[in-house]
Amino acid sequence: VPPGGELTPAAGARVHDVIAGRGFHWQRRIDVTLAGVVELRPGRRGVVLVNELPLEDYLAGVITAEMSGSCPAALLEAQCVVARAWLLALTEPKHTDEPFDRCNDDCCQRYQGTDDLSPTALAAARRTRGVLLLTPSGGVLDANYAKSCGGISETPVAVWGLEKPGVSPIVDAPPDASERRFFPVTEANLDEYLDGDWVRTTRCYCSPNVVPVDAIGRYLGRVDTTDDYFRWTKTYSRTELEALLRTKLGDPDELVELRDLRVRARGVSGRAYVVEAEWRDGHGRSVVRRIESEYRIRQVLHPRFLYSSAFAVRPERDADGRLTRVTLRGAGWGHGVGLCQIGALGMALCGHEYETICRHYYPKATLSRAY
Repeated sequence: VPPGGELTPAAGARVHDVIAGRGFHWQRRIDVTLAGVVELRPGRRGVVLVNELPLEDYLAGVITAEMSGSCPAALLEAQCVVARAWLLALTEPKHTDEPFDRCNDDCCQRYQGTDDLSPTALAAARRTRGVLLLTPSGGVLDANYAKSCGGISETPVAVWGLEKPGVSPIVDAPPDASERRFFPVTEANLDEYLDGDWVRTTRCYCSPNVVPVDAIGRYLGRVDTTDDYFRWTKTYSRTELEALLRTKLGDPDELVELRDLRVRARGVSGRAYVVEAEWRDGHGRSVVRRIESEYRIRQVLHPRFLYSSAFAVRPERDADGRLTRVTLRGAGWGHGVGLCQIGALGMALCGHEYETICRHYYPKATLSRAY
């Protein structure tokens, strides 16, 4: 597609073996078709492929990589507004030593070219052209988003240690929903939040009651795996978890026997941002290692990457009190800040328009058409 040409599905140059989901549980290689200008440029670690194209064409590629082009129009419109705001807010300097503005992956936001474009997605990009989310002071909102909040979204402070004007946590359910009793999630209500009887009938927008698990595959991005992300379970034997900690923490000879794994600090959605691992070392001493930040916790406690850090630690012990197994029972997929993509899908399936979806996830922000 030459500059100024009309964007169409599968138009452009074909590129093979592009890594998608770098470092995450869904990492794979895919082929993509790139519209606009495609160039090879010298980068920090070698030659990089750079795709230069108009902002609105780029956004059409983002919304059909983050989610499917088969999604309802309202979801694609909301995703387009949010992706545009995040990009233009320019509050997260990334890749400053590389010859491009943003990467094609979840480090920034997914962009996988034109292969997955649909008429609905192209219309969504056109309808929301120039629409931005603004902070209370009038700046462009740093509109983060994640795949599934699990029922309650998170604060930027709990995830990144900083405030983001206009971004605040919400309960991902209708205003009159009883789920609000869990806000904030604490150690006292965590088990009920994860597994109470309410989960079977909840009206949370990201729950399988609103977006059924057997239907979600048609709405996710092509590199996403189809799982129940509203509630999930990951179980390790003690030896499996010990091996994982040795690999991820870089102390292979220090950890002899794991004694405990515990959460020391959580955000309002239950997402842990401080976890402690306690073990016996080769000298019989007790060692306590802190794992800090939502991202690092997810990186350490999974061979690839844990769905989220909103989990309860459920240890099992033998008759002597020695740890034998650890189960992580969790909620959601991703950091949980801002728009919940599966929740926004649920709202769209319930008939809500994109403006309502944006105001639900960013209640302190305003919508404005800049161009």
